[in-house]
Amino acid sequence: MMLYDVLVIGGGHAGTEAAALASRYGARVLLVTQNLETIGQMSCNPAIGGIAKGTVVREVDALGGIMGRATDLSRIQFRMLNRSKGPAVWSPRAQCDRGLYRRSVRWLLERLPNIHFAQGTVASLLFESGPQVSGVRLTDGRRYQARSVVLTAGTFLRGRIHLGLDTQIPAGRAGEGPSVEMVEDLVNNGLTVERFKTGTPPRIDGRSVNSGALERQDGEDQPYWFSFHEKAPHPKQLPCFLTWTKPETQEIIERHLQESALYGGAISGRGPRYCPSIEDKVVRFPNAQRHQVFLEPEGLETSEMYVNGLSTSLPPAVQLEYLRSVPGLEQVQMTRPGYAIEYDYFPPTQLDATLAVRGFPGLFFAGQINGTTGYEEAAGQGVVAGLNSAAFAQEREPIAIGRGDGFIGVMVDDLVHRGVDEPYRLFTSRAEYRILLRQDNALRRFLPLAERLNLLPDEELDAALSRMGREDEVMQTAQLTTITPDEAAPVLEAVESPKITQSLKISELARRPGVSLGELFRAAGQDVDEDDTTWADIECKYEGYIAREHEMIAKLQKMERYELPEGLDYFSLNAVSYEAREKLDQVRPGTLGQAGRIPGVTPSDLQGLAIEIARSTSR
Repeated sequence: MMLYDVLVIGGGHAGTEAAALASRYGARVLLVTQNLETIGQMSCNPAIGGIAKGTVVREVDALGGIMGRATDLSRIQFRMLNRSKGPAVWSPRAQCDRGLYRRSVRWLLERLPNIHFAQGTVASLLFESGPQVSGVRLTDGRRYQARSVVLTAGTFLRGRIHLGLDTQIPAGRAGEGPSVEMVEDLVNNGLTVERFKTGTPPRIDGRSVNSGALERQDGEDQPYWFSFHEKAPHPKQLPCFLTWTKPETQEIIERHLQESALYGGAISGRGPRYCPSIEDKVVRFPNAQRHQVFLEPEGLETSEMYVNGLSTSLPPAVQLEYLRSVPGLEQVQMTRPGYAIEYDYFPPTQLDATLAVRGFPGLFFAGQINGTTGYEEAAGQGVVAGLNSAAFAQEREPIAIGRGDGFIGVMVDDLVHRGVDEPYRLFTSRAEYRILLRQDNALRRFLPLAERLNLLPDEELDAALSRMGREDEVMQTAQLTTITPDEAAPVLEAVESPKITQSLKISELARRPGVSLGELFRAAGQDVDEDDTTWADIECKYEGYIAREHEMIAKLQKMERYELPEGLDYFSLNAVSYEAREKLDQVRPGTLGQAGRIPGVTPSDLQGLAIEIARSTSR
């Protein structure tokens, strides 16, 4: 029987990235999934990126992941969100062809060495000696042996679909059965499990939409690629459409509210606060006159559209009724009803910073099984679990990504040290250093790690290093080149910025809002490629903020280096509040910095903790 280094359970966004990164790190990988045809499936909306999420996609790509490349290959509309707020918080987002994205993921995986595939449902883990994971057993009796296992089960763990009060279907998603034995096996081995819910809206036939009555939203023409490493040709671009609910829509939903699985009492799990169902919107915002509805194309070879904004657990007949109350959808044909789904997850405080399950050597969790929501969050966790499962199997040092390194580090730290009480979603506000953690500099932040771990082929590494070298040259040129008042005048007038009366360095003038570094170079007679100016332009404009955030990171790193004894008896620490002692004993942080990010642990608790440890070590 072949022994794999890493066995990945699940072919969703977490599982595919875990397999890709483990392979790039030199591991022999087996990806086991219920259906090989649905590897990379977009179970909910056909879009990648968005606020904070788009930055994660670029971080995943910088390390050799596949989400950015698959998005570029299947992108049918692109928009850069937050352009009005300045480039430091720009967020790329793409609509994708759902089928083309899935096929692209499979193709990209098959290009990588040492990835093998098997179709089947995993029933239980195998253990070699004690809690050491040694492989898996499938429901059909097959066994596969591996040095480490990454579980990325998504919504499949005891998943149950709800269509109104009367229709409940055991499923991981529409048309695919749940995984029951797997979760029971984990619970029997001592892990704590809880329950969340999420939902999806109905799909409609775009041919039955009166698009002339809707607001058309085209994508941007400006070239953009999520991947730093490849510039794949983009498919044909398609528009989205915007409409709104009416008071009639709200009246229909209010009238049928008790038929909703959520409000009728059939669902107990908590759902994502930032992606509410239409029933939630009606109940929580009763005075709102209307709610946005986005019609998003599912792909180039289908007329089907995703109705973003109308996620629901109401019966199908009610869904069709309220759909036809929306302007532009009066004659709409519903192709698939929306539904809510309840599923099991494992509170992530049972994991360490590598996403390894505490007490079970060789076992890693990634994706919605950790209480998160979103393709991009799953992909980021897949990177961490994939790298560390490969490191474990090959007896290498674990790989940590910190809060100051990227949004991936912010997310993992939040999960394992703060836990979740609702499906976790990334926002820029979760990061203390969001001026440093931008989408444009993801390659610059993560390339040193990719180079150290040898994750990229030589040609991609050379191209990345060359790109960064050109950006550095642009910055150096901006700091050395002087521009005269006459040369600068047209650039400043175009953005209504005050004139200068004496020559200045280009880097100094580029600090002004709206003043383009590329335009200043051209005005000064410098021939610089526009693509190479983005990073330097932002660095100039946010120079002061960036310096302060670097100081904050230095302080955090000092706290992170203050290690806490592994077997510390927190309940004996009288200088720490009892509430904090309970939280510290439950989470078992490794450093003072991690302890400070646990909800309920105050600065005075940290000070008392440090004092108590200092006393014990001086005895």
